[in-house]
Amino acid sequence: MTERVKTNLFRHVRPLHLLTALVLYLAGAGLARYLGARLDFTVFGLGLSWLLCLYLGVFLLGDYVGISFEAPILPARPTGDSSVSQDQSASLSLLFGALAFLSAAGVLAILMGVSGEITPAVAVVLAGCFGCSTIVVMPGLKIKYSGIGEFIIPICLVVFPPALSFLTQYGEFHRFLSLSVFPLFPLHLALILTLRLRSFPEDYRLDRKTIMVRLGWVKGIFLHNLLLLSAFFLFGATMLFGLPMRLIGPVFLALIPAGYLIWIYSGLEGGAPVRWSLIIFLALVVFFLPVYLITFTAWIF
Repeated sequence: MTERVKTNLFRHVRPLHLLTALVLYLAGAGLARYLGARLDFTVFGLGLSWLLCLYLGVFLLGDYVGISFEAPILPARPTGDSSVSQDQSASLSLLFGALAFLSAAGVLAILMGVSGEITPAVAVVLAGCFGCSTIVVMPGLKIKYSGIGEFIIPICLVVFPPALSFLTQYGEFHRFLSLSVFPLFPLHLALILTLRLRSFPEDYRLDRKTIMVRLGWVKGIFLHNLLLLSAFFLFGATMLFGLPMRLIGPVFLALIPAGYLIWIYSGLEGGAPVRWSLIIFLALVVFFLPVYLITFTAWIF
């Protein structure tokens, strides 16, 4: 029974969503380093620990109340065990795990405040990150299934992590932060739409008003393709506003898998078979490849 509970808790961790926050956090610190900031790795570790504890707590809390922050990339395998006692034990484990991680996040926030690292800008980021992530899983609101959750989740995973690491290291806002991160928002939103498309039959049956259900899968696919193209248009526009070519240029390598993904989606409208393993793989590559290239370039140069 203990092994089963541990397995369930690991499934609730959602490593790919944590990886998104982690890599974007590294990107923000890398941009601060690129601009000449001297990195304080103690502050870096405190901020990263706070971020991971917050999201782990929110993931577990959301699953406990029945409104997950975001579905796992890979669907859970059925276990065939419907024991009531084990279900109750797993539910309590989710609650206690959520409280433990959220309490740890509170302690880490206090440590950051005692060390003098919470400036007004950092405080806004911390409050915004906590508020946006918890409102997604708040019972009664059902933000995730209102058509708004698809926009809040990318803010939590793509916008706040690099902002937190950048502001704690650089000390103030710089246009390079927004120019580098803003085009990643539509890329992550496109990834969320891919997940919504996979769960479209279930969401439609349960009357979950996700953006894919509201638009219909044909218009949803069109929006997905439009988001991908707009992201790379924004990447190109950032160079007009002073972002160096050596920092942003490599991201256009992701145009190849993005074009292939758009071609696959275009074929679905004509009745082509759905190959979810390939679609999910391409969607992950299209998002994570630009993130990795920006992060790697910022840390190297």
